[in-house]
Amino acid sequence: MDTELNKASRRLSELPISIELSGFTIDVQWLRVMQKSGQWEIERHAHSSFEFHIIARGSCKVATDTRSFVAEAGSFYLTAPGVYHQQWSRSEEDLVEYSLDCTFRPRKESIGSPSEWVELHEFFLSCACLPVKDTSGVIALFDQALNEALALKPGYSIVIHSLVPSILVAAARSMGLSTNLTITKEKSRMDMIADFVEDNLFRPISPADIAAFMNLSEKQVSRIVFASEGYSTKRFITLAKIEQAKKMLTSTSYSLVEISKELGFSTTSYFNTVFRKTEGVTPGAYREQILEKLDIHHT
Repeated sequence: MDTELNKASRRLSELPISIELSGFTIDVQWLRVMQKSGQWEIERHAHSSFEFHIIARGSCKVATDTRSFVAEAGSFYLTAPGVYHQQWSRSEEDLVEYSLDCTFRPRKESIGSPSEWVELHEFFLSCACLPVKDTSGVIALFDQALNEALALKPGYSIVIHSLVPSILVAAARSMGLSTNLTITKEKSRMDMIADFVEDNLFRPISPADIAAFMNLSEKQVSRIVFASEGYSTKRFITLAKIEQAKKMLTSTSYSLVEISKELGFSTTSYFNTVFRKTEGVTPGAYREQILEKLDIHHT
């Protein structure tokens, strides 16, 4: 085992790293080195965070619930939140793996605002767990962080904090991130979800329906909606239906029973409950208030 590398890894692990960026706070769970030799195995597990497994030396076998592959020196692979994986030795050669584990926390004041970090987060969520050749200097940047931790020169903590976003961007570039991936090139997945909900307001829909349409898991859809809107997929659907109900209450003569049925609510009573919880008044009271304002305006 490389004792100097182990010392640098320990110092990195002990350094609290939380970075404020446009739209997100990135919390680093760990920034460290794993050294293995001989025959070894890491049992099947998953994290609620993103973990970048960067193979600096040696190689290993990796398996998820859907595929298996070999990760070799000069490559890395990403396990997104909830992705189960296991890892074991490929041969007797030593393995040196650099590991960056982090979470992206959307900040409320920035929810819904486009930014490159929002794009990056969505990109990482969409990537399959497969080996990627390091073509953008991920390993070199991690080496720099290790050297800073080992030397402990003045300002080393600042340098290490600045290297984390650089590692993430370098990883994304190696993984094929395009410039302005969803803002300028095509509809974002959130736009596609919103369009699907809008197109299906007049029938009962659930997060499972959206997941099937997007060819994603419900957890992936949930992460996309939460990153964009700050709340659950179910609430996103509910708010869209309530907005449509408000339009129907003020622009049509449909009864509450008819509106409830048209929008796919199970009962009128449930529609009333959801509307009141969202708007603070019942649908009937909302209609009266709006029509009263219109009468006053016309007179």
